[in-house]
Amino acid sequence: MATEISGPATVQDGDTIYVSGVSVRLHGVDAPELREPGGIEARDQLAGIVAGNTIRCIERGRPSRGRMVAVCTTSAGLNLNAEIIRRGFALDCPRYSNGRYRSLEPTGARQRLVQKPYC
Repeated sequence: MATEISGPATVQDGDTIYVSGVSVRLHGVDAPELREPGGIEARDQLAGIVAGNTIRCIERGRPSRGRMVAVCTTSAGLNLNAEIIRRGFALDCPRYSNGRYRSLEPTGARQRLVQKPYC
C-alpha cells in the first residue's frame, strides 16, 4: 500500500516540497535546480501554487535521495506535478512519468529549459 501524507507545505525548489516535515520529490517532474536558469522562478511558482493549501501526497515510486517520491494535490484538487509543467517552469521526465505530463508542456518549454540526462 502506498504511503500518503498531508498537511501544509513549504517549497525547496521547483520539484521538491516538504509536507509535515517529510521531503517529497514530485514524481515525473524535471524542474531546474536553484542555481540553474529558471530555478528560482520554478521554486517561486510552486510556492505560489501551494500557498494557503493543505497538500496531499501519495507515494509513487522508490525514494530518491532520502525523499519520498509522490504525486501531490492541493486541497482544491490541483495536481502540483501537472501544474508546474503546465505553467512552463518544469518539464515532463518521461523515464519516470512514462510521458504522462508531456502534453501539458507549453510551446517553447523545451527550448527554454534543459532536460536532465536521467530523464
